[in-house]
Amino acid sequence: MFLAALHIMVDLDVSLDVIRKASVGTAVLEVIGLLLAVFRLWFRFRIRRLWWEDAWAFAAFVFATNYLTGNWLYVHYGKPTSTVGYWISILSFNPVIWLVRHSTLFSVARIIYPSLTLRRMVLGIALMFFLLFVSFMVAKLWYFCQNLSWMNNTLYLGNVLLPLDTNLIIFELTTDFIADAILIVLPIRLLWSVKLPTRQRRMILLVFASGITVTIAAICRALCQLLDLNLIAPLVMDVEVALSSIMCNLLVFVTFMYRYGRSASPPPSTESDEDDDYTTLFQPRQTTQILTTTEVGRADYSSDILSSSEEQSEKDSS
Repeated sequence: MFLAALHIMVDLDVSLDVIRKASVGTAVLEVIGLLLAVFRLWFRFRIRRLWWEDAWAFAAFVFATNYLTGNWLYVHYGKPTSTVGYWISILSFNPVIWLVRHSTLFSVARIIYPSLTLRRMVLGIALMFFLLFVSFMVAKLWYFCQNLSWMNNTLYLGNVLLPLDTNLIIFELTTDFIADAILIVLPIRLLWSVKLPTRQRRMILLVFASGITVTIAAICRALCQLLDLNLIAPLVMDVEVALSSIMCNLLVFVTFMYRYGRSASPPPSTESDEDDDYTTLFQPRQTTQILTTTEVGRADYSSDILSSSEEQSEKDSS
C-alpha cells in the first residue's frame, strides 16, 4: 500500500509551487533541530559539561546549517544560484547524518566511560563509522564529478538533478543499515548486560529511540531513490536531516526538562558519580585532610604521666 501511494504521488502533476510549500515545512523541522543544537551547546557550556559528543554535535550543526542554506537556494531560486545550492546540499547531507551518529555513539561512551572494555569497543565502532563514511563519500564524489554534463539538465522542475544509480543507493543503504543497527543493538546490550543507574538507563533508552527514528527515515529515503521518485526524494532527505538533528539534541533537552521542568528553580544536585545525567554544574573534586585522634590510655594513666613530669621538673630546678 505504501509503495502504491508513492507511485500515485509520482503520477500527479506536482508543481514547483507545491514543492516550495513542502520545503518550507521541512525547513521548519530543520530549524527546530538547529535551535535544539544551540540550546544543547549553550546549556552544556553553561554547566561546564562539554565533551566529545558535543563537539560532534557542533560539527553536525554546522553542516546542517549549510544543508538548509543550500537546499533553500536550490528550491527557491533559479540557475545558476540553484546549481550552487544543489552542490552545497549534496555535499552536506551525508556529513550531517554521520556526525549525528558519532555524537550519539559518544553519548553512549560517556555514560559507560568507567568501563574500559566497553569504552574501547565504542571507540572501535567510531573508527568503523568514519571508514564507512569516507568510503561512501569518495564513491559519491566520483559519481558526481566524473562527468559534469548532468549540470545542464532540468529534471527537478527546471533545476539540475542527478539521481544516484542503483549500486550507489544500495551501498548507501547498506552503510546506513550497519551503522543504525549498531546504534540500536548497543543500547539494548547495555540495558541487559550492564547494571546502570536510573538516569543513565533513561539516557540509553533515548539513544535507542533516536536510532530507530533515523533508521526509518533512511529507509524511506532509499525507497524513494530506488523507485525514481525524484520529486519526493529531496523532501524526504530534508526530513531525514531534520529528524537526525532533532534526535541528536533531544537527549540533552529531555534530560534537562525532566530535571528542571518540574520547578522554577534548579533542584539541588543529589546524584552520585555513578548516576550522572550531565545536567548539573560540574564541580571539581576537593581533597580534604582528615585528622584522627587515638586514645592511648585511661585517665589514670594520663594523670600518672602528668605527676611524673612534675617530679622531674622539680628535680631539675633543685
